[in-house]
Amino acid sequence: MSSKLPYPLTMLQRGESHDPFGLLGRHDDDQGSLVRAFMPSAERVDLENLGEMQRIPNTDIFEFMLDQAQSDALPQHYSLSWIDKADGERRSAVSPYTFAPTLADLDLHLFGEGRHHHVYRLLGAHLIEIDGVPGCRFAVWAPAVKRASVVGDFNGWNGLRHPMRNRGGSGVWELFIPGLQAGDLYKFEFISRDGHRLLKADPYGQAM
Repeated sequence: MSSKLPYPLTMLQRGESHDPFGLLGRHDDDQGSLVRAFMPSAERVDLENLGEMQRIPNTDIFEFMLDQAQSDALPQHYSLSWIDKADGERRSAVSPYTFAPTLADLDLHLFGEGRHHHVYRLLGAHLIEIDGVPGCRFAVWAPAVKRASVVGDFNGWNGLRHPMRNRGGSGVWELFIPGLQAGDLYKFEFISRDGHRLLKADPYGQAM
């Protein structure tokens, strides 16, 4: 890996980023619009119908700089397609890193105070639809970990593929993954503060 890779991207590549949404997805600034993806299983990644994303050398991080026309044309919830390293098959999915948080601040506040009376609705796996996109929202309480991910058949049980969003002092992590259906097998993967990998079943797994 290049020594010039910015520290946040280095942590992403290592699977230790605490803020994947700050790095992945679409980001607009004075320099333009950039789409970034982290695809450890991919040989090649394409953005919607706009073309091939560029791999940062010696990493699994891919980027695409949008011109103005492409920026205007790109849907809010865009798809990525990729060629899988393992079998050479092309796959596609809507990026999870285009969606805003789904858990309400009030719910998290009540949960933090121990006054949420329907925790099973807050945590676990719940099939929902956001902006017309069906999928599954995952949420888990894990206040003492560096990174939480969803793993399952849909990502080859690779904890690098779907790192979750940390909801601050609540200790809750969440992620909406488009396209998942009832019956899909999954667990949560955690990286502890001392760097150990932990695989845990969902205590609210009956929701899926």
